[in-house]
Amino acid sequence: MQPFIVIRNYREDDELKCQDLMRDYIMSFSSRSFFAVCFREITLQFIVITWAIFFIFLGVPLLFCVLTIPGCLFFLFTSTYFSFYAKATELMRLKPSQSLVAECYEPFIFRCAPNEASYQIFMENAPFDETYKNKFRRRIVATISAKNHHAVYNAAWIYRFAIAKNYPFQKIMEPMIGLVSKNCANAGYASLECTISEWQENERDFYDDIGFVTRQIYHKQIIGSSLTVMKTQLTYALRTDDTLQKQN
Repeated sequence: MQPFIVIRNYREDDELKCQDLMRDYIMSFSSRSFFAVCFREITLQFIVITWAIFFIFLGVPLLFCVLTIPGCLFFLFTSTYFSFYAKATELMRLKPSQSLVAECYEPFIFRCAPNEASYQIFMENAPFDETYKNKFRRRIVATISAKNHHAVYNAAWIYRFAIAKNYPFQKIMEPMIGLVSKNCANAGYASLECTISEWQENERDFYDDIGFVTRQIYHKQIIGSSLTVMKTQLTYALRTDDTLQKQN
């Protein structure tokens, strides 16, 4: 039996599964972010300041101050981990709007890795009866939502974006983004906006391939100007200038 994926509208009983998916997706970037922070100037400054406190004020021998390095790295790791966890919790609490989910149907005995399998993609409903569908296990593998952008006029904003690990990113998300774009255009929005962070290389390549362009690149401050995260705001035009002129 060939596995398949159904892209459909969000239902209320999907919420817990979507929350788990979003948490796992966001937390998957915590390790990458931690290694990036380890090689920044603020990490060296933090270690030197810790050495100075132990050596000058506590009288710890300089040789033993070296032992503070693992402690500093552990502190950075826990700080990074819980900052991502807080962000995941924040997104999990947001109320979904114009949401879609990708529900994967896989055989109960399925030894193939998700990135090695070939999935059929169906929109809204699969052309199979319920008896056949009951032979598969079901899992939410992707979710996406869109709502009004408060900072950009007449624009929709993509949020609650998540996809399960190892599943074909482009094959699943491209039709979902296409359907979201169509729904937002029908709702009267002129553009679709999204924001990605510096460690989301796959997402950046994906958005570039489907026609998103960079609106702005900025640095979000975490600890003053010493620790920042580079953010990229991307935009996708939903209506052409000719369409806007006809409406006016």
